[in-house]
Formats: sequence, structure tokens, C-alpha cells
Amino acid sequence: MMGSASNGRDGHRRTQILRAAAELFMAGGYAGVSMDDVQAKVGGSKSTLYRHFADKLDLFTSAVEMMIDERNRPVLDFRPSGSDPAAALIEFGRHFAAIVLDPGAIAVHRLVVAEAERVPELGQAFFEHGPRRGIEALGGHLRGLREQRVIEVDDPLLAASQLYQAMLGSLQMRLLVNAPPAPTEDEVERSITTAVATFLSSCRSGTAAR
Repeated sequence: MMGSASNGRDGHRRTQILRAAAELFMAGGYAGVSMDDVQAKVGGSKSTLYRHFADKLDLFTSAVEMMIDERNRPVLDFRPSGSDPAAALIEFGRHFAAIVLDPGAIAVHRLVVAEAERVPELGQAFFEHGPRRGIEALGGHLRGLREQRVIEVDDPLLAASQLYQAMLGSLQMRLLVNAPPAPTEDEVERSITTAVATFLSSCRSGTAAR
């Protein structure tokens, strides 16, 4: 029992450090934050900080992974509320939009892009924990539609990536580069529904069409 309690305290402390570090890195970037800054914000000893994280790079990457994982959870846990293919894909699009177009997500994305050359491991971590997981979730759904003979696609993951880009790619890019005006809710909805309609019209199987 004591070991379990100790592990729980360690996990809680690690999360505290990550949240404090995430706030600092979002404000100051990788170069603008030191381990001393994190220690000062979270309190405790430097030895405790280094017991959880080997160095600043480890802490930075872990903080970014945590932020991405938390934002991605709604998509990873998503299950369509009905069996209609178009409605389900539109639901997926809305979940994606709520995550990737959110100002906090845009800020994380900008941080990763700004630091990716300086910290190469960061770009890979961002891709693995963010875009790849979302595309795999959508790809799994498309694979199910293919097995039900609703659609005909050779590569569900490639199709998922293309559908995602059609739904939200240009809107996300506008926000990333701060090109006004910001997308409206109506524009986001129209982009999603049009992309889904175009996708299904191009790959709906002959069996489903009959």
C-alpha cells in the first residue's frame, strides 16, 4: 500500500511539474525557460525535478506531449452517435475542429513549429501524439466503412489524411499564420460538410449506392 501511495504522489508531482513547465514554455519558448524557472514556479528541490526529467529537453518534450494528448482525447474516444456515414464523418470533423482550431491548440502548434529546428525530437513527438493519432482514429472508421462496403478506398489512412485536409487544412493554416479573418462557425461547418459530401461522392461503393 505504501508503494502504491508513493507512486501516486510521484505521479501527481510529475503532473504538477508538467503543467507548470507547459505554462512557462508557452509564454517563453524553449530558449526562454530554464530548469531553474520551472523549479521556482512549481516549488520543491532541484533534485526532485531531475528525478522526474533528465534535462530541459526531456521536460519540454514531455510537456508538449501532455498538452497534445489531453487535447486529442475527444477524437480518440469518439464513437459516432448513428450509423449514417455522412453524419458520422461530419461528427468526426466537428470533433477535429474543436481541437485543432482552438486558440490553445494553435498556440501549441506554433510553439512546435518555432522550436522544431532547434529541438528535432519535438517535431516527431508532436506528429506521433497529435496528427498521426487523429488520422489513425479517422482511418479506423473509414476502414470499417470499407468493410461494410459503404466506401471503396485502397488505403484508409491516406484517405483519412486527405479528408482531414479537405475539411480543415486551409482553415487551420489561416489561424497558424494569423491571416484574417478568423474562420466563423458557419465557415467551419460548411467546410466540413462540403468535404464529406465530396469524399463520399467520390468513393461510395457501387454496392452502397444501389
